[in-house]
Amino acid sequence: MHLEGSATAELPSLSGATQRLSRLGVKHLPLIVALAAAWFIWHIPPAASMDPRGFHFLATLTVAVTLWVFAWLDDYVVGLMLLLSWVVLEIVPSKVALAGFSEGSWFFVVGALGIGAAVSKTGLLHRLSVHLLSRIPIGYSRTYSFFLLTSGLAITPLLPTGKARTAIALPLTQSISRASGFEQQSSGSAALNLAALVGFSQMSFMFLTGGEFCLIGWNLLPSSAKSEFGWVTWFVAALPAGVIILAGVLAAIFYFFPVSSPATISLPDKVRLKGPGPIKKDEWIALTTLGLTLTGWLTMSLHEINEAWITLAALLVFLITGILDKHAFKNNLDWGLIVFFGIVTSMAAISSHLRIDRWFIELVAPVLMSASLNAWGFLAWVILLVCGARLFVRKSAVVTFFTLTLVPLGQNVGIHPGVVLLTIVMASECFFLAYQDGPYQIAYSSTSGLAFSHSQARKILVVKCLATLIATAISIPYWRMLGLIGG
Repeated sequence: MHLEGSATAELPSLSGATQRLSRLGVKHLPLIVALAAAWFIWHIPPAASMDPRGFHFLATLTVAVTLWVFAWLDDYVVGLMLLLSWVVLEIVPSKVALAGFSEGSWFFVVGALGIGAAVSKTGLLHRLSVHLLSRIPIGYSRTYSFFLLTSGLAITPLLPTGKARTAIALPLTQSISRASGFEQQSSGSAALNLAALVGFSQMSFMFLTGGEFCLIGWNLLPSSAKSEFGWVTWFVAALPAGVIILAGVLAAIFYFFPVSSPATISLPDKVRLKGPGPIKKDEWIALTTLGLTLTGWLTMSLHEINEAWITLAALLVFLITGILDKHAFKNNLDWGLIVFFGIVTSMAAISSHLRIDRWFIELVAPVLMSASLNAWGFLAWVILLVCGARLFVRKSAVVTFFTLTLVPLGQNVGIHPGVVLLTIVMASECFFLAYQDGPYQIAYSSTSGLAFSHSQARKILVVKCLATLIATAISIPYWRMLGLIGG
């Protein structure tokens, strides 16, 4: 009887252990599947057009993407694991694996985050926040969302760097959110900051000068196509799609992030909204430096100095003047993001080194030609393929690869090269994961992750991608009317 009782008493604990193991298995099932898929990809026979180690790179990336999607480890930790696997497994030489740290875009991130940290130390953002708050009725979070979503378009054609626009807009938006009384990662905070993110960095496709990747793709078009698809034609062709995507994003923000009660401004009355007193010396330095930096970015075609070095020069001004001291430089910059950005940037160099880009293009060309029975079929495939490539290739590289390969295929279907390029650029701005987009990483880091969570942002990003598909379909009759699509 004693033995039976003991055995019976052990059953609940055994059952609990079984349940815990079961839960553990379910939790890690995606990783197990990813490891199995990686093992399978690793052993695929090498393709003729790809380096034999190309599938080894794709195998490691499969596991890394899974870890990023389910956020089991910090992004930069997974990035370091990925970098280590490339070198230790001899997938690429260390020089290629570290190529991202030698590009100007990496130094741009250092400079942009440094500028954000320096300006945040001054009272300039608070001063600008108060100025904006005094212009819009208190508690109208939807008005703010609309204002932030659309105001970014005003400077987009003048400042063709989404990272720069984000570095300026998001810290300011976060200041407005705090002054409005929104708690960290609340619906109100997410609504404002995600509206600013999309408006200032994710609508570059609307203008030929909206992003460096737009200009890169345009320069790859045939000469006749470039003359037919200049700045005005580009904007006219993109306008309906831009309106549809903005409307979809705004509707998603209102739906997913409702504010149950008006925001409570932390200022007691309108008197204090007049401003926080005379402007201080460090604010003058910050304001002058920002003005000169913006001027430098806008006049790059004249002086031909890359925006990365202009940004780095601005950071040096803040360091030399002491606005950003040694302690702040070490502790207020997100060095994890900076390391992570360099690793992710290396993926483009690795893709080219292993000829993965060439293999991918050869793989998809027959599919496109056989499946594109009409303009919509072709453009839908373009969007899906570009979104897939964006998992491991940067925007500029994606635009370059697909412009070179898909423009001739599009002409065979009767689609103007400019429309194919516009669709490629629209799709390249669709993403779901933080590591895929530099401006998103800057937005998240510049607010220390307090403005919105990755899960909150992903809802809006998914809607934006769906809106891009819808906008493309609706734009096809419009493009036909403009004579950009035959038949």
